[in-house]
Amino acid sequence: MPEHTPGYVAALAAALHQANVNALTTAQHGDNQLGVAVKAHPGLRIWNGDLLRIGHLPKTPFAVECNLLLPDGKHVEMAHHEHVHIDPDLGQWVFSAADADGAVPITIAVTQTRIPDEDDE
Repeated sequence: MPEHTPGYVAALAAALHQANVNALTTAQHGDNQLGVAVKAHPGLRIWNGDLLRIGHLPKTPFAVECNLLLPDGKHVEMAHHEHVHIDPDLGQWVFSAADADGAVPITIAVTQTRIPDEDDE
């Protein structure tokens, strides 16, 4: 197997970087955006009923921020990091491995509906 030259490796790295930049741009501004932007809160999006931001952010501060924005009766159960990409067969965003083609890192605040205690009624 021939050795790869530094120029080849650099070109490959540049192509991978550009693919990641393209995926991020598509997620935020493309024809098939990731979720729906929350107009009153730039950078915040709603996807599958949960709040998210693109990128891996500190989970606890993000969960606290989202908790403050939720209406009464809802709360953030937890925040976690994931990666998503557009599934070429489905044409929609799905969870993926971090090294999948076009993977975009996200931080998700999983929201739940509060069930009132009997004492609350």
